[in-house]
Amino acid sequence: MEARGTCDLDQRQHPFIIESKQVFNPASAPVFPRKFVYSPTSCLTIRHRSLTHSCRTVHKRSCFPISNGSRWTASQWLDATSQIEVPVPLSFAWELWNDREHLNRWMPWIHSIKDRPELSEWCLKYNAFGQDFEFKWTAKNLQPIHHQKIHWRSVDGLPNRGTVRFYPRSPSSVGVQLTISYEVPDLLVPLAASVSPLVESILQKDLERFAVFAKEQSVKASVK
Repeated sequence: MEARGTCDLDQRQHPFIIESKQVFNPASAPVFPRKFVYSPTSCLTIRHRSLTHSCRTVHKRSCFPISNGSRWTASQWLDATSQIEVPVPLSFAWELWNDREHLNRWMPWIHSIKDRPELSEWCLKYNAFGQDFEFKWTAKNLQPIHHQKIHWRSVDGLPNRGTVRFYPRSPSSVGVQLTISYEVPDLLVPLAASVSPLVESILQKDLERFAVFAKEQSVKASVK
């Protein structure tokens, strides 16, 4: 059997071929067939065909070590979402979230954010299971949709992306939905899925802190 892959880049510059006498299953353990030629800069869509010629497409990203020195890994994106209604006008909530460098006022696990016009540098610190974890990444500040959506995605470091959506409820209240997506290797998906409720509970507490903070700031602003 021969399974071939396709990529967005010119295949003549970024070819890869997988050959095996057995049916290749990307969901199985990361043991690669005998021949594997791969350019790590390519974004792959692996197509594999069974003995009955049925075809399935699996979207993967890099990085198990292989013989030619490149790295390749199968991975998936997982989402964690929480939402809350905040007793402040939409525009007021928007401005608070748009001040990216101060998100740690209600998201304490974000140690620091250095914001620039197009990029922002993030540092995450968190204690879990008796251990301290620290991750850093650079994110691209994606074009916001005014009073509707603020979003970003990492371009270096910890693979993740985030979205904050705003839903007006009344002139004095707004619904805020926070979604954090993160990439994990296929082999760790069951473990990551099992802790997803924990991640969502963390986001929910962040939003609850935001609701309290936004209300306090709104009251202060009205007094001035």
